[in-house]
Amino acid sequence: MASNDNIDSLIDDILEEHDEKKKSEVVSKNTEEPLPTDENKPTEESVTEEPPAEAVSEEPVPENTETEIDDAVPDDETELLAEEEPDYEDEEEEPQPKRAPKRKKRRFSTKLAVGLFLTTLVIVISILLAVFILQTAKEIIGFDKANTEIIVEIPNDSGTEKIAELLESEGIIDQPMLFRVYSKMKGADSFFIAGSHKLSPSMSYGDIIDELQSDAINMREVADVTFPEGITLDEAAARLEEKGVCSAADFVDTFNSASFGFDFEEDVRDSTLKYYKMEGYLFPDTYRFYLEEDPLIVCKKIYKNFDAKLTRDYLGRMEDMGMTLEETLTFASIVQAEAGDTANMKRVASVFHNRLKNKDEFPLLQSDPTSKYVREVICASGEYVSENMKTAYDTYKGAGLPPGPICNPGLDAIEAVLYPADTDYYYFCSNLETREFYYAKTLEEHEENLKLAGLA
Repeated sequence: MASNDNIDSLIDDILEEHDEKKKSEVVSKNTEEPLPTDENKPTEESVTEEPPAEAVSEEPVPENTETEIDDAVPDDETELLAEEEPDYEDEEEEPQPKRAPKRKKRRFSTKLAVGLFLTTLVIVISILLAVFILQTAKEIIGFDKANTEIIVEIPNDSGTEKIAELLESEGIIDQPMLFRVYSKMKGADSFFIAGSHKLSPSMSYGDIIDELQSDAINMREVADVTFPEGITLDEAAARLEEKGVCSAADFVDTFNSASFGFDFEEDVRDSTLKYYKMEGYLFPDTYRFYLEEDPLIVCKKIYKNFDAKLTRDYLGRMEDMGMTLEETLTFASIVQAEAGDTANMKRVASVFHNRLKNKDEFPLLQSDPTSKYVREVICASGEYVSENMKTAYDTYKGAGLPPGPICNPGLDAIEAVLYPADTDYYYFCSNLETREFYYAKTLEEHEENLKLAGLA
């Protein structure tokens, strides 16, 4: 019996050892998860320990994904994809050279443009600055200016601003603001001495200030000369000589030959048929001159006054009427000589306008003062003048307006020509004693008016 017990115990130990070995194999299989084979199939005991197949919900992974994608795309699109995407599997990719990004080029172009612009701007500013400095320097030192000496009267209690404006009006300086700045920098303000000072445009600002701070020269005697409307140059010259301002001959010669750079001088017509080039440009007014004055200074003052009276409105009206400045002054000089008041000036001007518009029927203006100018001015000078000149000035012989003015008209006569009355008159006459005017449309009416005026 004892031997049998030992044998049973040994068998139990072997079976237990076998079971332990099986359990260890099952655990190793679950860890490594080897693919099942016919040789290594789990036993019934190990199978029972695994979860049922239904609990595992893993979808099988398709072995050929590419084939399924191709099948999902329509045939037409497949062909397009095939054309658009060439097969690079069989080709070896060649290394492409590196290119600079376009942004760098744009940045470079922008920098270049900005650089060129700044360079150009600096050059332009430098040139303008250089021109400004040059002009300023020329002004301050009086370079390239006239050497004419001018007596300038500085009023009492005049400040630098008023003095600068006075110097500009007299043609001594061109930039009053610059003079004020220069005077301020020199500390010359409030130290100018009132009275007469002899100055010249060619003097530097420093010399001008020194002169204005020096004692004024002895006061020169002055004369007021009045030139009435309708005065001639010869009559004006005679008045200047009578007042002791300058000689009549010197004035006439200077007035007809001088040039001061005023804008209206460009419109003055010079013709061989004109007697006096500047007749009509002496504006009637009252002037104050120093005795024994330089004729050039006298003429410049008269030129300057005429330029001031010739406003843009007058010039614009002349242009609207198709008339030049010379034609306007010539026309106005006839009206000035014919009429005595503003109302009659406008009607007289309308008569001559109507005749000029109907040259075929009225080729001659037939103004008596033009014939008088030929007799008393042109022929009385004693100089030789051509018959063509005499005929051209006499509107009873020459057609249209004379070659130039026959006197120096005032503003009323100029405005009468530019703004005439609206009439259909072609004739007029006046009583020499009563100065009453008579107007007519026809020759018959005019002949009756001549009787009424005591002229027939």
